[in-house]
This record gives sequence, structure tokens and C-alpha cells, in this order.
Amino acid sequence: MEQASGMANMAYETLKNMILSQQIKPGERIPEIKLANQLGISRTPMREAIKRLASDGIVTMYPNRYAEVTVFEPNWLQEVGIIRLALDTVAAHLSILHGSNYDFSIMEQYNEACYKAALEGNVAERIKMNCMFHLELSRISKNEELFKIQEKLYLKLEYVQACHYSYVNPREEQYRQHKEMIKALYDRDEKRFVELITSHDRNFHKLEESPAYLNAITGVFAPIPKA
Repeated sequence: MEQASGMANMAYETLKNMILSQQIKPGERIPEIKLANQLGISRTPMREAIKRLASDGIVTMYPNRYAEVTVFEPNWLQEVGIIRLALDTVAAHLSILHGSNYDFSIMEQYNEACYKAALEGNVAERIKMNCMFHLELSRISKNEELFKIQEKLYLKLEYVQACHYSYVNPREEQYRQHKEMIKALYDRDEKRFVELITSHDRNFHKLEESPAYLNAITGVFAPIPKA
């Protein structure tokens, strides 16, 4: 049982990294048999890995047919941006409450690693460190359920950034924004941090172009049609 679990975990990490590094691109079928043979495992742990990635949201399964790398609809980025902004705001409040300077220094390390990867032209590492920087905020919040939700969300965001690298801020601007957030955390300046994370998320997700977001912040909603 333990060996089977280990093989499934290996297959999961291998396939996930292949997707995030664009070795298998959006819309392409998962070569299940070929990958199982390459890893020297049976199809059972490979199928388990595919199911886990489907649960994560970066693989789409067609039962009794095949599985492919997920293709997100054009409006997905805005839709998930509204959710991300809400969750990041909650994480911000809780992190100011529970976080220590040591916790914030971990975010600082991720930011430095992200910048270093950008300078070296290591796209995959830069994206990963960027997502780890943001995910760390939820870990600092000390809310396990929030962290679990954000963990899945940031895996999708890592995938989207890998697919659309142009969405990522220029390296100097990204580094600067992250530095400002870290300073606000060290200062325990909750208002400033929320302002910074709101602007950061809103720009990345192009929320100014989203009617749903504009309606939410202005309180203007379309009337509910009568039955």
C-alpha cells in the first residue's frame, strides 16, 4: 500500500511539473501509457495522479475516454480574481494578527528568490516563487481551511502564469510591489497592506474590466428576474 502511494505521488509530481513547465500544453491529451512506461510504473498510480490533478483543476478528465490539460475560458482570470482578492484580504487580516517577524521574513526570502530567478531567466522558478510568496500569507494566517483553499487556487494561478507569462508584472515592478507589502507586514500596517494586495490582485486579474467586480465594489447589481 505504501509503495503504491509512493508511486502515485511520484507520478503526480512528475506530471504536475510537466504541465507547469509546458512540456504538455493546454488542450493536449495526457499520454498516460507512455508516461507510466517512462516512470516504470503501472497505469494504476498514473491514473491516480491524473485524478488528483483533475481535482486540483489543471487536468480535465473525460471518463472512459482520455484526460487532457485544462484550458480555462477567457473570463476565468477575472472570475477567480474576485475570489482571490476576497481570500487574500482575509489572509491579510489574519496574518497581521498572528504573524511574527520571522514569518514575514520567509515571504521576504521568497521575494528575493523570485527576483533572482527572474534575473537568471528561469521562468518556471520565478512563477513558482511568486506563488509561494502569496501562498505564504495564508500559511501565516494560521487558518488551515483558508490555506487548503488557497493552495489549490495558487496551483491554478501558477499554471495560468506558465501558459500566459505576459500576465506577470515586469520583474522590477513585481519585486518593488512585494517589498512594499513586506514592509507593511513588518509595520503591522493592516490598512496599507490591504491597499497594496488589492491593487496587486486587481491589476493582475484585470478586474477593472470585470462588470461583476465593479458591481460588487459599487453595490450595483442587476435586479433578480421574477419567476
